[in-house]
Amino acid sequence: MTIIVPRWRLGIRRSWTRTTLAIGSAAGLAAAMLATSAPSASASAPYSTPAMAVAAGNTVIAVQTQNDGLRFYWNQYGTNTWRGEQVAANGTALSVPAIAADGNGVNIVVEGPNNSLDFYWQTDGTSTWHEETVAGANSTYSAPRLATIGNFVGIVAQGPRNSLDYYWAMNGTSTWTPEWVGGYNTTYSAPAIAADGSYAIVAAEGPSNSLEYYWQLDGTNPWFPEPVAGAGTTFSDPAITGNDGSANIAVAGPNDDLDFYWQQNVTLPWDNPVEVIAPDIGAQEDPGITTMNHGSGDGVCVTESESVWCAVNGSAHWSITSPGVWFPGSDSAITENGSSDNVAFYYCCGPKLFFDWDDSSGNWHGETVDNNVS
Repeated sequence: MTIIVPRWRLGIRRSWTRTTLAIGSAAGLAAAMLATSAPSASASAPYSTPAMAVAAGNTVIAVQTQNDGLRFYWNQYGTNTWRGEQVAANGTALSVPAIAADGNGVNIVVEGPNNSLDFYWQTDGTSTWHEETVAGANSTYSAPRLATIGNFVGIVAQGPRNSLDYYWAMNGTSTWTPEWVGGYNTTYSAPAIAADGSYAIVAAEGPSNSLEYYWQLDGTNPWFPEPVAGAGTTFSDPAITGNDGSANIAVAGPNDDLDFYWQQNVTLPWDNPVEVIAPDIGAQEDPGITTMNHGSGDGVCVTESESVWCAVNGSAHWSITSPGVWFPGSDSAITENGSSDNVAFYYCCGPKLFFDWDDSSGNWHGETVDNNVS
């Protein structure tokens, strides 16, 4: 396995400041105007983390460009030819995007100008992108995340004054309904969301570097909060996935550990003690997570520092592989396409976007998505 040099040792990381302001009911979402600063969960790399999903059997990627534009890439499964499209103009995408497949289309969400929340969608096989405003100015203070939950699209983001906001819309409509998941001073990171059966599941960094979890039965309100881990346990944006009736969360923990938590749906407590996937890996980065099946049973894979750790459900045995990347320039995104792990990331020293996938023998294969993302 190639040794990977953590980016913070290269002196090329760039920190981002998250801000917060007041929020309340649906009316408060639009009316709140007073912003205050909030600490970032973790430092950011020189380039924005890609977002990745599988749509119609093909891997798709969304990225924020260096000029705050929004680009989309896709390739035909089994080929190495990548095609790019401009989704939104420069100056309109002010955060890391999130992407998800939805029936016969692809959805992307991003923080827009003036702390707004913007949503883009495209029907498979077309090149036309449609824009919707989910929430107006002074509503959104983190990178948003989205998931397809039954017949709905669900979006979460850090809201005013360190609150946690959720927006949903019925598939095929442009009417977005806001909900308040967590109140003031509950949320100190970009939250994560996933679907697990009929549940929407959300994770976020809480006060004093704690880890908080929220769940909701599809089509109902309210949200139910649960503490996952106490103060001093969480030092990144969390990553979450639903996995055969359980919620799985990965975070950067204390001492540069990569930590994993899991819980069967609607049960308490959370897995305790925490599973340490990898101790002291040298950098506190935002991990990625995906469900997987490599032929030995369902499980999950987690990526951080461009390495991939995978474990079969119930085993607590984490195997590690790596594309062997020197000097990556962003945190990496991960998804599963068929039985292949897919990873996307930027090169350190220029806006070059890379994609790696592993075969059934565990060998990694690299592809260049775009030599100059602009």
